Amino acid sequence: MSDKHTDPEFLANARIVRAQVRRDWAYGNEVRCWRRGCPIEPGQRFDVGHLDPNGGHSRSNLAPECVPCNRSEGGRRGAAITNTRDRARRPRPHRPTRAAGRSGPDRSGLAPW
Repeated sequence: MSDKHTDPEFLANARIVRAQVRRDWAYGNEVRCWRRGCPIEPGQRFDVGHLDPNGGHSRSNLAPECVPCNRSEGGRRGAAITNTRDRARRPRPHRPTRAAGRSGPDRSGLAPW
């Protein structure tokens, strides 16, 4: 969980979203995951997702999201950050230059076919 999920503004607004979902369930209204539109059944676990990941913690940027959608998106974003960091640290592979007068790879010791 990132630091933004421990922010008091996020926690307060997430509580409001959860209360709205429980209210909708109590009145028999259908609740759907905002990401894929799959139904969130009464009593089913759900997360509060960010509509725009860089949009802040305001109530207008939060919506109910089913657990598989939220966690897989978080995993994709986390992997993208990690892979970008790893790529920046990893040295570029050294490519040997061809020796003068050679036209192709060294094939000595290989079968003729």
